[in-house]
This record gives sequence, C-alpha cells and structure tokens, in this order.
Amino acid sequence: MRLKSLYLKDFRSIDGEVDISLDAPIVLIHGPNGAGKTSLLSAIELALTGAVPSLSRAEPDYLSYLPHKDRPFGEVRLELTADDGAIRRSNMRVTTEAVTGDALLSGAEADFFSERSYLAQSTLGRLLEIYQHSEKKSDSPLTRFVKELLGLDRMEALIGGLYSAGNIARLKAPVPAYGENRDAILADEAEITAIDQRIKDADALIGTHQAHLRDKLAAVDPSLFNAAPADIISALNSVSEELDLTELVRARRELEVSQASWSITDRASSADRSHGAIEAANQTASSAFERWIFERGQDVDLLLVQASAFFADISSSGEATFGERARVLAERIETDLDRIERVVASHDAAVEQRDALARQLAEAKARLDRLDSEVSAASMSNETLARSLSDLMTHVEGDICPVCDRDFSEVSGTPLSAHVAAKVANMIEQAGRLQALLQSRTNTQSEVSRLDREMQAAVSGLMSETELSALKTRAADLTDSRGQLLQAGPTMAEGDRRRRDAAQAAQTLVALQSADQSAKVLRNSVEDLAHHIGVTFETATPTDQILNKLRAKIDASEKSLTDRQAARRDAIDAAKVVMTASEKLSGLRAERSERETLLTIKKGQKAEADKIIDVAKDVARQTREARGRVVRRVFNDELNAVWRDLFVRLAPEEPFIPAFAIPEAPNADVEAVLETLHRRGGKGGNPRAMLSAGNLNTAALTLFLALHLSVKRKLPWLVIDDPVQSMDEVHIAQFAALLRTLSKQMQRQVIIAVHERSLFDYLALELSPAFPGDRLNVVELGRSAMGQTTSRWDARLYVADRAIAA
Repeated sequence: MRLKSLYLKDFRSIDGEVDISLDAPIVLIHGPNGAGKTSLLSAIELALTGAVPSLSRAEPDYLSYLPHKDRPFGEVRLELTADDGAIRRSNMRVTTEAVTGDALLSGAEADFFSERSYLAQSTLGRLLEIYQHSEKKSDSPLTRFVKELLGLDRMEALIGGLYSAGNIARLKAPVPAYGENRDAILADEAEITAIDQRIKDADALIGTHQAHLRDKLAAVDPSLFNAAPADIISALNSVSEELDLTELVRARRELEVSQASWSITDRASSADRSHGAIEAANQTASSAFERWIFERGQDVDLLLVQASAFFADISSSGEATFGERARVLAERIETDLDRIERVVASHDAAVEQRDALARQLAEAKARLDRLDSEVSAASMSNETLARSLSDLMTHVEGDICPVCDRDFSEVSGTPLSAHVAAKVANMIEQAGRLQALLQSRTNTQSEVSRLDREMQAAVSGLMSETELSALKTRAADLTDSRGQLLQAGPTMAEGDRRRRDAAQAAQTLVALQSADQSAKVLRNSVEDLAHHIGVTFETATPTDQILNKLRAKIDASEKSLTDRQAARRDAIDAAKVVMTASEKLSGLRAERSERETLLTIKKGQKAEADKIIDVAKDVARQTREARGRVVRRVFNDELNAVWRDLFVRLAPEEPFIPAFAIPEAPNADVEAVLETLHRRGGKGGNPRAMLSAGNLNTAALTLFLALHLSVKRKLPWLVIDDPVQSMDEVHIAQFAALLRTLSKQMQRQVIIAVHERSLFDYLALELSPAFPGDRLNVVELGRSAMGQTTSRWDARLYVADRAIAA
C-alpha cells in the first residue's frame, strides 16, 4: 500500500486549501513554525484512523479545535493504493462537535498506525514516558507490545484464565456455580439448624394448644376429649347458639321499646300541667307565630325570593329556616362578587397591556423604517470580488496589472499592490457594515411580528362594553341584596324562634293525648313478653317491676349463651391449630430429610471442585515459570539487540545504551521497564535520567523504530514529525542514512516533516533518488500576505550523472 494524495481545507492551522501528492517512497515536508506541518500529518492520522490520538493525549476535548478558527467545518481527503492495486479514498468532515466520514483503517490496523507508524512532534520528547504510562506496568503500551512480540498470547491467556483459581473470592465471577455451591452448603446447614428449631417449636405449640383444647371441651362437650382434631371441629361446627341468641336479641329490643314507651307515658301522666294548660300554651305559641308571619314574614320571604332570583340553581324552599336560607344566599353572593371583581381586574390589566404594546409596536415600526432607509443608502459591496482581488495580489509584480497589462504608474503615484489592498479593505468594510444593518433589520422585523402577535392576544382578552356594564350592574345589585339580608338578620332570627316554640307546643299536646291510651296497650305487651321468656309475677305487680325482672332474665340467658359460644369457638380454633401444627411438623421432618440428602451431594461436588482448583493452581505456576524463561531469553537475544543497533548507529559516542530491563523473578508478570547499560559493563538508571536531551530524543526515536521493525509488517508507512530536535550534525547524517535504509531495504513509505531550512535542504540532497524509478516528493508550506496557507510540492526524479560518462 502507498499513500497517494492529500487534500485539506480549513483544518487546524491550515487556512484555505492544501492539495499535495504523497506518491513517493519518501515525502519531505518543510515549513516554518506555525505553517501547518503538524496539521498536515494530523490530517493523515485522522483520514486513516478516524481520530487524532496524538492530540487526545494532551487535549481530550481536541474536537473543538479541529476546524480552523472561525470556520464552521474543515475537510480532509486522503487517497491510497491498496495491495491489490485498487484506489481507496477517505473523505472526512470535521466540526467542533463531531467527525463524520469513513476512515481507511479500523481495529488493530488503526491502533498499529497510531502507536507504531506515526510519531508526532509532541510525542517524541515524552515517548518513553507515554510507552510506560499506566496504572499497572503490566498494562502499559510498551508491555502490551512486548507480549505481542514474544508470542505470549496463549501463555497469558492460560495464566489469565487460571488467575481466578488462585483465590476462592475470584472464582465467583468466572465460575459462579462454585461460589453458589459453597454458599448453598452453608445455607443448607443453617437451614437444617433452623428446621430443627422449628420442629422443636411445633412440638411445644401442639402441647400448649392440646391443653387449652381440653379446658374448653370441659365446658362444651367432655365426650370429645379423645377424638381427633378433625372430628372435634366437625362435631362443634354442627351445633350453634345463634338461634337462641337471635331470639334474646329480639326480646331485648322489644323490652327496650317497652321501657322507653313506659318512661314517656309515666312522665306524661306525672306532669304538673293539666290538659287545659297545655292546650292554652299551644294556642298562644301558634297565634304569636301567625302574627309574625302577617306583620313581617311576607317581607322576609319576598327578600329571600328576590335574592334567590340571582342564582338559577337555588330554589326558595320554605322547609329550611329563614336564617339558614339567608346564610346560603349570603355565601353565594360573596362568591359571585369575588368572581366579578377578578373578571373586571383581568379586563383592566388587558387594557394596560394593550396600550403598552401599542406604544412598543409604534416604536419598532419607526425603527424599521429608519433601518430600511440606511440599507437603501448603504453602498453595495461584493465580498466575493474582494476575495478574488486578494487572490490576484499574489500575481502582482511591480505596477503592471496582471489582467490588462497596463502600467498603473501612468495614472497614479501609488503602487498597484497598495491600491488593490486599499480597495479590498474598503470593499470588505462596506460589506461588513451592510451585513450588520441587514441583521439589525431582521431582528427589528422579528420584534414587530412578535409585538403584533402579543397585541392580538391582549385584544382577545378584552370584554365588550355591554358585557362590562352588565357585570358592574350585577355587582351593584348583589351588594345591595347582601346589605338587605344582613339588615333583616334579627327579624329572621325572631321568626325562626316563634316557629320553633309553636312546633314544640303542638308536639307536647299530641303526646299528652296519646299517653293514656298507650299505657293500657303497653301493660298487655309487657305481660305477653314475660310469659314468653318464662318470668312469673303477681297480677298486682307494677309494670316497672315486671320490666326489671325481664331485663335480669334476658341478661343472664344472654351471658350463658355467649360464654358457651366463646368456649366452643375457642375449642374449634385450638383444634385447628393442633391439626395445622401436626401437618407442619410432618412437613418439616420430610424437608429436613430431603435437605440432608442434598447437603451430602453438594459436599461431594465441592470436594471434587477443590481437587480441580489445586490442579489449576499447579498448571498456572508452571506456565508462569515457562513464560519467565522465554521472556529472559528474548529480551537478551532479540529486542535489546535491535534497539542497541539502531541507537549506536545514531549516537556512536554515547556511553550509556538504553535497554529493556530483564525480569528478575522467573514467574513474575511481564513488565516492559526501561534502563541503561554502560558500554564497559554495569547498569545505569532510567534513560530519562541518564541521557542528554539530544540522546534522549535519539533513544525515543530508535525505540519507536525498533518497535515498528520488530514485528511482522502490518502497515508500510512511517510518519515522523520533526524527529531531529536537539540532534547534532553527526546524528543527522546517520539519521539520513537510516531513512534511506528504511525506504529502500525495509520497503517503508517515509513521510517526514522538518522546520529548519538548512536541514530540509540537507535531507533533500541526501535523500534524492539514486536509481531509475526512485522518487522524492518535497512539500513546502507557508503563509500568504493575507495569512492564508500556501503549499507547493515538487517531485524529484532520478537524473543520471552524465559528467562522469562524458
């Protein structure tokens, strides 16, 4: 695969469009700081992987900064040739919130590019730290690579799979059945203990209720002592005291009625007042009420009828008292007055809102007319023409116009470039002012529309003058009626009192007239009741004494029947408890036997599982020991040798050589830790503490290349951003030779960016094509006078040296 071309627009620091060719074994990119070299390489990473991991390490919210400043979006298009010769393209669009489009790589290939093929400028100085950064050293990116290189996947999988066997607590997730079995054994043992306790409690409960049952049967039916609980329940349910108790209730009710009647008759017969006095009192009360009706009652009734006319759902019924009718009407009047007050207040508020909105609407329309005049008076500008003139400035040389070839100095002493720049600035300024006026007019038009809608809503809330007048008239009438009802309150109270006195006098007269006849009828009824329930008495016995004997007889019979009924029901309940407890006891004993059998099976299963766990622990131990032997051998013989060879080529004078530390314990976890070794023997500290800035960058660069070359080639690209920081001339010369080796022998497409001009010229010379078919693409980035990004690329091909041949 080879990267073919790259197109960018408004991406990160790229302002405008950049379109370059990448179709060469080596692509050399140059530009001053800020020209967009890193943005160009980040675009390649985005098109290939769909993200920019090199930026996310420093800024998790990097999506906000992918589009160029003040641009709504940016574009990235990358084209490459696949292994089968097919052309594949990626078209990405970036905004401040998301990246859309399909990346060319996915999964493991995307991770390999970000970690093994792309070395960002910000990453180089921190590469050693990034490779080792992790909460656990065994999970660092460097450690994961070493495991992949050593081919320890199966060993790691076996150790990881058997990790849970080392501790019972870790088995709960992968083998939940084991933990469930252990818990079930404990639960079954606890449950068996609980069942034993419940069996003991059931035995005690049966004994207690059997004793209680015998006590109750002694009062009900001693012949049932030796019967089964079910037979006892059946026998006791076949009898009932309900009929006798119902008969006693009927007799008690009749007795109470007789006693009440006798009390009334006795009080009437013993009253101090004669028949004549009661009749006179009734006549006096009736006459007084009729006189009040004639004098004042008609006016009061008319007032109540008039007040009721305001409410269709209130009838002028004469059954209620005058005071009650007046109270109900007063409450309704207060409620209606409150309603009318709220409606009128809402109308007044709507009037105020309508007037305020009318003023605001008039002001907004006046402002809209003024803006229309300003927009009409503003000079027209063309932003597109201004941009075209700006692009044309790059072609202006001297005072000759690139369009008409005329000499501008003939018509003006001002240089042509200054005249065009002033014209562009003036057009942009006029266009900006017109745009601001149009935006203000749009906002004012929206405000006028909003005020129109609010004015219509306010007008819809107003009432007509007819409705308002009707409401105010009703409020005045209700207020007047409420005052009249309040003023007539004492008169209504007098009428209610006179009506009540007349009714009581009439009731007293009727009761006296019926008392004499009731006494004879009541005596006969009491004697019949006494004969019915078996109470004896003499003929001359007073009625009240007979009534007392009847009450005593009924109370005694009722108590006897109630006690017997309670004893029978208690016996039935006790028999049910004994029967239920016996059934529960049988079930508990069967359940205990079943759980005991299951417990024996589970204990056997646990013993078998414990044997398997012991075997798994031994297999894991032996696997870790074998892994340790492989790691120590490969660290010494392979990985460290490749890194040492690359580092020594670029830094031949450095005494300390970076290397991977060899794990000390044979069965320890694989942890890729870095150290330094002295050329004459002995160990040093971490490379970050032992090497100079230049050699530390060299160590990081060679480690990156060693990791890239140590595994089977997945992607044929190496993208490096300004890797020669702090390198001296010897390092740079060796690095150029290394790049040729990577391109020619390792068949890698190398894309490298530098910012120093002298270094760019040197590498362009050193990496120039040396044989037919070879190629070097050079890309130069810069900025125009308007601050836009400019780009130029050239393909340098092989040219035979004919001087020697000549």
